[in-house]
Amino acid sequence: MKNSAFITTCAVLLLMLAASSAWATVYQERDEINRSFTLPAKARVEVVAINGSVDIKAIDGDTASVEIERTARSRAELDCNKVVLRQVAGNLFIKSEGVCENTVIQVRHRVLLSLPRHVDVSVQGVSGPVNIGEIEGALRISGNSGKINLAPSGSGSRIAGNSGSVAIKLRKLDTRGLELSGNSGAIELYVDEGVNVDVKVSRNSGSVSSELPNVEFIKTGAVDYYARIGSGGADDQCPR
Repeated sequence: MKNSAFITTCAVLLLMLAASSAWATVYQERDEINRSFTLPAKARVEVVAINGSVDIKAIDGDTASVEIERTARSRAELDCNKVVLRQVAGNLFIKSEGVCENTVIQVRHRVLLSLPRHVDVSVQGVSGPVNIGEIEGALRISGNSGKINLAPSGSGSRIAGNSGSVAIKLRKLDTRGLELSGNSGAIELYVDEGVNVDVKVSRNSGSVSSELPNVEFIKTGAVDYYARIGSGGADDQCPR
């Protein structure tokens, strides 16, 4: 009886290993893009239509590094997708595009960016997790379908139309505040002690929570309200 159970367990294990191996070979074709760019102060970086994860790290200096990994089931599918990197007037644009008509392809991306912390960042249409470090420029995060983790550092953020959960960690004064609009996942705010900021929340279908005791929620509509953290933002635009 014990031997029978052991054989059954081994059979299941072998089946699981076989399935895992088959899954691993689905995206067996792979290539990489590695580039660097010099970005001036107040430059804008836009990331659009990525099918996979996007990780952005804030660094000192003015040199941005871009690492992109693409994987697919076949070389033909990779050939039907391209990731365009274009620098125009100092701004950097990164976008995935299909180049074959009437063809269904499955290409996955992994995007790793190291960006000067002073740049503005826009991320749109990403199907996967988005993680952004302490960028000091403005953040515009919209139309994404995956978990989003942000640590903005002071120039205002607008997070709109995303379908995954959003976690925001504020460690510095955000003078322009946060705007959360039309998101359909849970939103969590983590704010360091002493940070003052106003958060405008509208048309969100998920829950919103904060770990701070000094948060005042002020309802301004059926599904709209402000969250005043500490004494609020510098412009004191939160209604009383």
